[in-house]
Amino acid sequence: MNDGGKALETEEAVAILRGEKKKLRRKEKHARIEQIRANLGLSDSQRTPVPGESLREFYKRTNMYWQMAAHEHTQHTGKELRKDGFDLAESRYKELKPILDELAILEAEQKAEEAEGAETSSGKRNNKNKKNKAPQR
Repeated sequence: MNDGGKALETEEAVAILRGEKKKLRRKEKHARIEQIRANLGLSDSQRTPVPGESLREFYKRTNMYWQMAAHEHTQHTGKELRKDGFDLAESRYKELKPILDELAILEAEQKAEEAEGAETSSGKRNNKNKKNKAPQR
């Protein structure tokens, strides 16, 4: 192996020891979450199920949106329009469900890591405060 490769390995090892890899991983997760949200238009609440929401709850909450979307394409009315709207909502729900589940897992992991990082840093602060205080007599 050449010297450049060894230097890179050393830098990676130092980064791991300092915990910099963990920060990078958090940033990567955050970037992945934002990328998924942007690509699928998840900011539109009328077209996106809420995490943990069933298909029935999703359609009940957004039925007017789906019926209007169906009406633009089919010109149906009444029962046919409601069925077409439900079919559109069901299609969107099934398309997004696995992705939303993955997002929920990523967000939970990220929150756990952030909480762990906060506990670690607050623990370090508490230890410094204990060391800096002189014993009182």
